[in-house]
Amino acid sequence: MTVNAPPEPNIVVEEVAPALSVVWLNRPAQLNALSSTVMAELSDAMSTVGRDSRAVVLSGRGRAFCAGGDLKELYPLLSEADVDGRRLQMRAFQEVVTAIRSTPCPVVAAVNGVCAGAGISLALASDVVMAGADVEFHPTFTRVGLLPDLGSLHLWTQAVGPRRAKEMAFLPEPIGAEDARAAGMVNRVVAPGQAVEAAVELAHRLAAGPRAALQMVKDIINREDQADLEASMVLESYAQAAAFSTGEVDEGVAAFLEGRAPRFGAATETEGTP
Repeated sequence: MTVNAPPEPNIVVEEVAPALSVVWLNRPAQLNALSSTVMAELSDAMSTVGRDSRAVVLSGRGRAFCAGGDLKELYPLLSEADVDGRRLQMRAFQEVVTAIRSTPCPVVAAVNGVCAGAGISLALASDVVMAGADVEFHPTFTRVGLLPDLGSLHLWTQAVGPRRAKEMAFLPEPIGAEDARAAGMVNRVVAPGQAVEAAVELAHRLAAGPRAALQMVKDIINREDQADLEASMVLESYAQAAAFSTGEVDEGVAAFLEGRAPRFGAATETEGTP
């Protein structure tokens, strides 16, 4: 009799030293794309591991940090709900950003390979961002007719300023690791394939530091803009819920899944045709 192996967990927590853990996104075949389940499980993992750790590293298994939202799951989930249902779903998804920011100890994002869409939000919600020299950031939201979510517009603006944040959203072009560092998205660029190793090394140094003082530093700096982030995410939830009512999102997601360029003008004209 053949016994099926249990499915791999979406999130793996690996303790690499006492009070120092790596939290792995563990969907390498899907480039660690974020489904509703993955976001909920990551929120729970960060909330749990942060209570007992002095430092946490966040990274992704395989050749990507995170490819953003899993449109194959999220698009049907959101498009089939009414506007209020979509807004409530968006608010639930945003909890993963709050969980990363609220983790008491320092969180170091080790960005490897592809980092796209909402994956950028996970990185920028962390306290320190390490990236391999071959990493590319892809702010892909408007390419599928959506606005940046999971706190992206606030986090991007805090990192790179309003003009560059608008450019990232308006023209979703790849950003290399060195350009991301120069813009303020990344703290340090390391050799390709070395982001996790470098992040763990830094986390060891942070874990050896004064726990209470580091937590207070994090809390005070985050508190400076926490109200703005929360307000931005509330507005974002309404806007993203409305965006799903447009023909442009239908066209953008269809184009993404079919591997072609979207035709937003045609979608808008069709939407407005009586």
